[in-house]
Amino acid sequence: MIKKRILSAAAFCLLAATAVSAADGGSPLFHKARDFYIAGQMDSTIVLIREHLRRHGRDPESFTLVPLVVEAYMRKGEYAQVHRLLDMYRQKFPDSPFLPRLAYLEGIAHAREARPMQALTSFSMALRFGVSPELFDLTVANVENVCNRSLSVDELSSLSRRGELHPAMLEIIRFYEIQKLHASGQEVRAGHSAEEFRRMYPRSRYASQVREFLNRVSRGQGRGGAIQIGLLAPMTGDDSDIGRYILEGVKLAIDSHNAQAQNQLRFIVYDTKGLPVETALKSKDLLLKDQAQICIGPILSNTAVVSAALFSGKDIVMITPTANEDGISTLGDNIFQMNISLGTIAQKLARYAVDNLSVREFAIIAPNNGFGHAMAEAFKLELGRRNIEVVHEEYFNEGTHDFTPVLRRLRHTLIRRRLEAIAAERGNMQRITQITRADSVRYADSTLAIGGLFMPLSDYEDVVKLAPQAVFHRIRTQMLGAGGWSDPRVPVEGQRYVTDAIIAVGFQPDMESDDWRNFNAAYRARYNSEPNRVSAMGYDAARLAIQAVNESGGGTDIARLKRALASVQGYHGLSGIVSFDPQTGANNEATIMKVTESGFMRVK
Repeated sequence: MIKKRILSAAAFCLLAATAVSAADGGSPLFHKARDFYIAGQMDSTIVLIREHLRRHGRDPESFTLVPLVVEAYMRKGEYAQVHRLLDMYRQKFPDSPFLPRLAYLEGIAHAREARPMQALTSFSMALRFGVSPELFDLTVANVENVCNRSLSVDELSSLSRRGELHPAMLEIIRFYEIQKLHASGQEVRAGHSAEEFRRMYPRSRYASQVREFLNRVSRGQGRGGAIQIGLLAPMTGDDSDIGRYILEGVKLAIDSHNAQAQNQLRFIVYDTKGLPVETALKSKDLLLKDQAQICIGPILSNTAVVSAALFSGKDIVMITPTANEDGISTLGDNIFQMNISLGTIAQKLARYAVDNLSVREFAIIAPNNGFGHAMAEAFKLELGRRNIEVVHEEYFNEGTHDFTPVLRRLRHTLIRRRLEAIAAERGNMQRITQITRADSVRYADSTLAIGGLFMPLSDYEDVVKLAPQAVFHRIRTQMLGAGGWSDPRVPVEGQRYVTDAIIAVGFQPDMESDDWRNFNAAYRARYNSEPNRVSAMGYDAARLAIQAVNESGGGTDIARLKRALASVQGYHGLSGIVSFDPQTGANNEATIMKVTESGFMRVK
């Protein structure tokens, strides 16, 4: 419906331009360009007019030619050209009768570019210039569309205080502010705004709707209906398995709640396909079309960032169960990150090594990828706070099988440090920058020690290849790990070479607990398959959302939901412990494990 209105506006503008030109007698050039336009030949229209303007830029006929070429660019969807031409046209013809219609078209262009604030500014300009009744109705219809689909309640509240906007637009903005305050469960604010609206606009076209809303409030009827929880996850594509596990866990929790509770939850699922663009589209649908109060997901870090940016400051809270990239939850106080971030894992391991193992010098060997660098930087950051030294740092390419060059360079550094220590004992404090071949030969068979060797490895196969080679190259150290180290195959295949390594992990389900056994039984009965860590994370995210709803009184007040989630501390979920940092919204729990011959033993 909206598209039809927009196209009819374009046709209307063309007819008006044609009528004015005809009254002036027109010109062969204009009539030719107009004929091209009417025939649907937009490219010909544009080429003809642009060539004329290039040669005769100061020709008074640009007064009618520019509006016509703007129409053609609008039909082609080339909005950058529309904005450029209108900026020049307004400067050259500030009193043109075409300006109201051109301002309207610019508003349409901004709206199609997903720039709602700029669209409303242009629509307001069109109304202030003065438009015909037909164009007035079209402008109002499009302002309603923008307010309803593209703006949050906070944005509407901010706009309602902008006195420079046209009064007719402010009336629309204030009406939709009431609608969205009501939709988000903020009934008190909605009631105050409705009373104010009725005083300001006693003859408003929305008067009956506002009056009915106030009557419902006076009868004690709030928003009613089910609280809406959305899931953004890849149901198709490369990561669909992860999405399916999360969906099954979330659905099990919500269905269990709805079977017992009065405050029902309405569950909405959107397939992000694991793609940022698709995630953005589905996030907008969840926020604007469904007006959901809670979003679980997105699942992947690169898509969670997209939704977090879109949801920041809006009337929705977001809990991503699995995304572990640092900083996602810092994008807004309504964003919560349940999975332990890479930075948190690395920093907690560094603290444990210093405080509990008394390690005072470290080396780092990590893969040359985003995971490896993120882990290493966070580890170094924590050590830097404690003035602890990293004496050697090494990165290897993925797919490496022979770590001999990497470990030889580490040995080189350790030999140099031993020579410096010997020289210091003799009173020579000079720093050694290189070692001789004779020194290398002398220490070739010596075991060299480093307090802690941090090896954050993406895959367990790197663990079972690197750890034995470190021992083979006579490097004595306390091995510290993360990432692939938590794979159950590490103790089996790594054998004695990984025993006693200390590792940090995110969530670590306790599959011997009664809670897990109950979850396992319910999951198997529902899906006829075994649950895993990912499905448990989906279940925990939904349970946290349900807990927040219950603690906020079962209502839809976003501020209360945010406070309830921000106060989560020591929540014992199936997948692990959750404690949200009140400042960042990130889970700051991590588990320290020791690798043993029989598996993993929790030490902290």
